[in-house]
Amino acid sequence: MGADMETRLRALEDEAEIQRLAARFSDAVNERDVVAFRSLWADQDAVWEIGEPLPPRSEGRDAIVGMLEGLFVVKHYFMQMTHTGVIDIDGDRATARFAIREHGRGEDTFYDDELVRQPDGWRFRRRSYLYRFLDQGPFPGNTYPVRPR
Repeated sequence: MGADMETRLRALEDEAEIQRLAARFSDAVNERDVVAFRSLWADQDAVWEIGEPLPPRSEGRDAIVGMLEGLFVVKHYFMQMTHTGVIDIDGDRATARFAIREHGRGEDTFYDDELVRQPDGWRFRRRSYLYRFLDQGPFPGNTYPVRPR
């Protein structure tokens, strides 16, 4: 296999891994799995921020996990779905934008991401959650707790 083919194959593998990372993020949030959630973040310099009207921001894995646990207190139900993203890879760094849909609160949002390759794979360095639509009206119906696996 030529060097050009290897480069193209590596780019496809990297993009697929970043897509899986974004999907694992939604799965960890949906399942309230803080151990899996923590594993998705870079060792150093990780930042998670949510834009207006809910502007929390956390730096470092422990603070990021704590922010998620705080959101679980106020969000008794939500289901986040990550849609196909646009990914730009530059060596061991990448940027991405994923459309997100959360059911339960009527939100349409996007994640703007910065990613870094670590020895064990791609990790989020920064995730910025940006609202495009937010309906905070009453949500009819029943909610059910996540069942442990």
